[in-house]
Amino acid sequence: MKTLFALLFICSLSSLQAQGLTEEYQASCECWVVTNHYDDGQVSAVHHENTNRQKHGSLKQYSSDGKLLKEEDWNNGKLDGISSSYHSDGSVYLKASFENGKKVGKWTFLDPDGSPSQEILYSGNNADGTYAHYYAGVRYIEQVITGGKLVDTHILNQEIYDIVQEEAAATKK
Repeated sequence: MKTLFALLFICSLSSLQAQGLTEEYQASCECWVVTNHYDDGQVSAVHHENTNRQKHGSLKQYSSDGKLLKEEDWNNGKLDGISSSYHSDGSVYLKASFENGKKVGKWTFLDPDGSPSQEILYSGNNADGTYAHYYAGVRYIEQVITGGKLVDTHILNQEIYDIVQEEAAATKK
């Protein structure tokens, strides 16, 4: 009992400084709310932990100027559900799905204007899935990864594929 009071006292003191890491137990959800701060006191991240101190519930990360960068859902220490990441202007950068810590379903990467730059359809086995690449919003190539290895490539737009290859070669010089 003394340990619990000491822990609650320390947590309440750390909450007052609004800098670094603060932790607060909330009886209403039987969970810990963990908040990280930048040096100026601005919140950098907030997440919930269950009584076993595993991430459980929502996690949000913020830029130093307070803009939302990422939202994730956790279940007993594993990513589970939708994860969203954002460009600095607030537009969606990535929509991703997890089940029990594994990448699943369709992941969509978007440019700030909302056009896709890449889509991945994960099979649930590590990085295995179908990867589709876009250039200026146009799908130009699909690649299939199985067992961690590239097993198939389909060029859907040869003209754009050639442009991308030329640009890649130019940046290597």
